[in-house]
Amino acid sequence: MASNIDHIARAWESLLDELGEPSQTARYRICGSPRFGAFLAICFDDRSPMLEFGPITPDLVKDTPLPSIKGIDSGLSYHNQELFLSLTLNQPASIDIFLTLAARLTNELSGVDYPVTGYNVVRKVLIVWRAFFSSEKKILSGPEQTGLAGELILVHVFMDNGIEEATVIRAWKGSERSHHDFQLPFATVEVKATIAHNIDTVSISSLRQLDPMGTKKLLLAQVAMDSHDHGEQTLPHLVKSIRQRLSMLPSDRLEFEEKLLASGYRDKDESHYAQQSFQVRKVRAFIVDENFPKLTHDSVPTGIVAANYQINLGAVALKSLTFEDFILAVSSNQND
Repeated sequence: MASNIDHIARAWESLLDELGEPSQTARYRICGSPRFGAFLAICFDDRSPMLEFGPITPDLVKDTPLPSIKGIDSGLSYHNQELFLSLTLNQPASIDIFLTLAARLTNELSGVDYPVTGYNVVRKVLIVWRAFFSSEKKILSGPEQTGLAGELILVHVFMDNGIEEATVIRAWKGSERSHHDFQLPFATVEVKATIAHNIDTVSISSLRQLDPMGTKKLLLAQVAMDSHDHGEQTLPHLVKSIRQRLSMLPSDRLEFEEKLLASGYRDKDESHYAQQSFQVRKVRAFIVDENFPKLTHDSVPTGIVAANYQINLGAVALKSLTFEDFILAVSSNQND
């Protein structure tokens, strides 16, 4: 079963090949029932991408209006004397976000049979997705590229060592407002990626980052990499290979795409990332327990509410886990 997002991308390409008069539109049904459906469409006057939903009744939009989203115009249109809700993208550079939104709506509207239910689903999804279109974020900075590469490398490491693809994608929290980067069933992992030659010093950005409270087991994983101007393991390569692994897991592929967007990675910026390759030098991990050097809310004097600090991993290097023990720690419910 191919992923929804690949299916929708192909549908959009087929619509681009359609010919029509400026006043016409072409539509492709992406999901729904006879009572309520969703369509990907193109308006031939300016070749704007559209999503249409319906049929609906005017009172639905009047009683609970859709949220305003930057770069998207909402409206109503008629087809065969039936009323449809339309969303038109007026920012061509955001087509990747728009098609990913279409995939999310396809997923959420699966099994929906009535206009009221369908409209409410569309509205709830759009409320969440406002942030994707409102961001003014440019291409990832150098440190952001390094951080994302380190997390994607660990995605590969976990998948290559027996943790199911779906479990890894659901566990990846790096793009979310979470204190830790991976929340696996048996362990939580905070990732520190670096291309520096000195790998003994790591920066900790909050009192929560190394706080094991609420976790079954917290590990600090350091991904040390060499950066090269040429090589295969670029950010686009890491992204592409994960997409391939998720090609038969449509829900997890969609979740991965959403998390990529939230991290600031866009396919349209691929050329900016294609020249830098990340070659893994070392992956080492530490169990963050009472003996690991750290600052937490419970360990600092009353009145201190935030802190950024650095840890010298050289001081605890002998306590680092072997690679085999690291994989065992994140993939099983073993006792520490």
